[in-house]
Amino acid sequence: MASSPGTWPVIATVLLMRGLFAALPAAASVDAGDLLMMDRFHQWQATHNRSYLSAEERLRRFEVYRSNVEYIEATNRRGDLTYELGENQFADLTEAEFLARYGSSYDGSGRTNWDITMTAAGGDAGSLWSSGGGDNSLEAPPPPSVDWRAKGAVTPARTQGAGCASCWAFATVATIESLNWIKTGKLVPLSEQQLVDCDQYDGGCNRGYYHRAMKWIMENGGLTTAAEYPYKAARGACRRAKPAVNIKGHLAVPPNEAALQSAVARQPIGVAIEIGSGMMFYKSGVYSGTCGTRLEHAITAVGYGADAAGTKYWIVKNSWGPAWGENGFIRMKRDVGGSGLCGIALDTAYPTM
Repeated sequence: MASSPGTWPVIATVLLMRGLFAALPAAASVDAGDLLMMDRFHQWQATHNRSYLSAEERLRRFEVYRSNVEYIEATNRRGDLTYELGENQFADLTEAEFLARYGSSYDGSGRTNWDITMTAAGGDAGSLWSSGGGDNSLEAPPPPSVDWRAKGAVTPARTQGAGCASCWAFATVATIESLNWIKTGKLVPLSEQQLVDCDQYDGGCNRGYYHRAMKWIMENGGLTTAAEYPYKAARGACRRAKPAVNIKGHLAVPPNEAALQSAVARQPIGVAIEIGSGMMFYKSGVYSGTCGTRLEHAITAVGYGADAAGTKYWIVKNSWGPAWGENGFIRMKRDVGGSGLCGIALDTAYPTM
């Protein structure tokens, strides 16, 4: 119910105490729903340690937050989805702002030139696929489900940060960390920052590509640890660091989901997607939102399976932090036809040792 002019001094005092506005016009009125939403926004700010430089910016962010909450709740009320959205650290960003800060990090331009191993014969080149069959089938069919996290082969999800378009480095590092575990039994967190600072083939915090990054790692003689070269979410001067893990080559998987499943059964695979509708607020379940195949974000497929209802999914490690999704991971619907949901099977990479 809208407040009367006589209640304005009380409401204004409450709003000022909540720190949302420096001033409002004398004729303004605020209903109970606004007050509840303002309280909710204030709690969200406290949870995410978010502050703003001006009253005008706080008001603008409140309106964005309100719009996002309404979208999240309307989506969840549909009742016909296999996934759920939720408030998270991105709730005060517009979709355009989110995509500018956390999407558009992948740059696979000229990627067909990279769809071969970049090293001499040897190592595991070709191990994920047999070349004997015209359908590129494996010698043995893949198991019905695989989760490399459960095996101990995947480090926790990390965050690329809002000011650094470095998803390509995180996907590169994740695949090498897991392959190193497969080969040695040791899970060693490796350095994304070394790629951001030193890989001259890519743009640091201004986009990159996992195949180029793997080429640089090979030429550098390996990649150092995250402890030795910690992540800063900004490009700095390249410094020398002792390599901890090296690779012998890198390959791509044929661009279809059957091929990707066979590959993921052997090791985690770098993939790229278009960021789908509502994905910034993904909370849980099997994501099946609307998206195309304009690849813009690099992630890592670390498994696959099916839920109790029989919905097939990919298990994907992201670089938007552990507070997003299922501890930083997302399950994306699998076997949707073509190149997969959001183009997940279109452009892939995996290292060899």
